[in-house]
Amino acid sequence: MLTRHTALIASSHAYSEIERDCRDKTLKHAYAFVSPDFEALDTLAAMFVCLAEFGRVDEEGLSRIRDGGFADIVRLPRDGKNGKMDVEEAGYLTDTAYLTPTELSTKYYIVAPSEPMSEAVQNKMLKTLEEPPASARFIIFSNGNDLLSTVTSRCAAVRLEEFSVEKIENALIESGTDRVTALFAAAVGRGNIGAAEKFARDPHNREAYESAVNFLLNVKRSPQILPYAGAMTAAKDRMPQVIDFFEIIFRDIMAYWACGADAVVLKPAISDIIALSREYDIRTCLAVMPILKRARERIRLYGNAAGVTDELLFSILEVKAKCLK
Repeated sequence: MLTRHTALIASSHAYSEIERDCRDKTLKHAYAFVSPDFEALDTLAAMFVCLAEFGRVDEEGLSRIRDGGFADIVRLPRDGKNGKMDVEEAGYLTDTAYLTPTELSTKYYIVAPSEPMSEAVQNKMLKTLEEPPASARFIIFSNGNDLLSTVTSRCAAVRLEEFSVEKIENALIESGTDRVTALFAAAVGRGNIGAAEKFARDPHNREAYESAVNFLLNVKRSPQILPYAGAMTAAKDRMPQVIDFFEIIFRDIMAYWACGADAVVLKPAISDIIALSREYDIRTCLAVMPILKRARERIRLYGNAAGVTDELLFSILEVKAKCLK
C-alpha cells in the first residue's frame, strides 16, 4: 500500500533531485532510492514516474501507478514471492528489460524487496545495469548499506531524508488521524512517514505504549516483573513496538532532564515522563539504551519473545538499582 502523503514527500530534497532530472532531461538509467522507509519510497517512485512520463504529478497518474495500471511498470519481487528478491526474479528483470514498452516511453523496474538482496541476486542484475537498454529505467530501494558497491556505482543515489516529528504529525492529522494518535505515531516513526502511518493505522499500538509505561511506573522490585512479562509475551507480535516505546520514553526523560517539558516528544504523555524522571536520571537512561538495542536485535534474529522480555525487564531494573546507588 503506497503512502498517500505526497505533499510531505514533495517537500523533500529527494523529490527536488528527481524533479530537476526530469525538468533538465538528465534522467539516469538507474537510481538507488535510499531510506529505511520503503513505504515512502513507493510514493517517491510513483511521483518520479509521473514526472518522467507526464511532466507533472497528479492523483490520476499516481492512482493508476499505485493500482498497477501500467504494464510497463514492473514491481519486483512479484506477487507470490513474499517480498523476497531471488535469482529467478533477477532473471525476469534481465530477460524482459530489453522488450519494447507498450504504453509508456520507458519500462520502469521498481525493485523493492522486503529483505536485503543476496550477492548472487545483485550480481545477476549487474550485467543489465552495466549495459542497460535505452528503453528501460531501474529504481532500486535501499536502506543505505544493503547494496554491493558494484551496484551502487551504476546508480544515481537519491536519499530521502527523515522528516521532523512536527511535519509527520501534521501530515497524519491532515489525512484524518486524531491529534494524540498522530503525535504518538510521529514519535515512533523516527522521521519516517511510512512507519508512522503504519503505527497510526494499528489500534493495538497504543497498547504497546501502555505496556512500557505501566512497567516503568509500577514495577519497583524483581518479583513484580512476572505479570508484566507474561502480558508482554502473550502479545509477542507487539514486543518490537514495546521496545520502541521504551526507547522513546527514556529519550524523553533525558530530554526533560536536559531541557524541560518543551523538549519532550510524547507531548500527550508529559505527565508520565515527569513522573518517570523522578525514578530515572540521565545516567540510568543512557545505560538502558544498549540493553534495548540488544533486545531488539535478538527479537529480530530469533523471535523468542519470552526469553527476550524476561531478560529485558530484569536488566532495566538491575541498571536502575545500580545507578541509584
